[in-house]
Amino acid sequence: MVNRHLLIGWLWILLGSSPQVFSSGAHLTQGAHVHGEAMLNIVLEGNALSIEFDSPAVNLIGFEHAPSNEEQAAAFSNAKQMLASADRLFDFSATTCLLEHAEIEMPYMKNHESADHQHHHEAQQEHADFHASYTFHCEQAKDLTAISIKLFALFPGIQAIKAQWIFQGKQGSASLTVNNATLGVD
Repeated sequence: MVNRHLLIGWLWILLGSSPQVFSSGAHLTQGAHVHGEAMLNIVLEGNALSIEFDSPAVNLIGFEHAPSNEEQAAAFSNAKQMLASADRLFDFSATTCLLEHAEIEMPYMKNHESADHQHHHEAQQEHADFHASYTFHCEQAKDLTAISIKLFALFPGIQAIKAQWIFQGKQGSASLTVNNATLGVD
């Protein structure tokens, strides 16, 4: 299995960004937390495809605080279920890519913190982000030339996605929108 942090680290280095965001526990966010924008980092090496997604919580659930009622708790749960369903998020051209591993990190989900500590932490935190990472195995990875991103349809709060990618020695970046939601990597 390919080391996800190593691949994403190479992505940042090759694209000229600062690799210090990879210190332990850091999320792969670049620059400021911007409502309406999300980030995708994609690396294909051999048949292993790694995708990392970062988004402000407001884009996915409509707010940036711990859920305070049943409706907000349901929005939180719904976002987690949608992010865990990778087949609903990405469509791969000309090949089959099977999900091997998914990890969803959501704000305010640390059960080990006391209520007082959690409240103090929330009062200090201005922004909340969701982070998801996916590892796929692609049958004919050399045939993969595009990935359709379905996140816009599932999360209308996302207006733009900044994508960076490395595919079999090629690299690039793109700005995706609801009207241009396919990342071409040929």
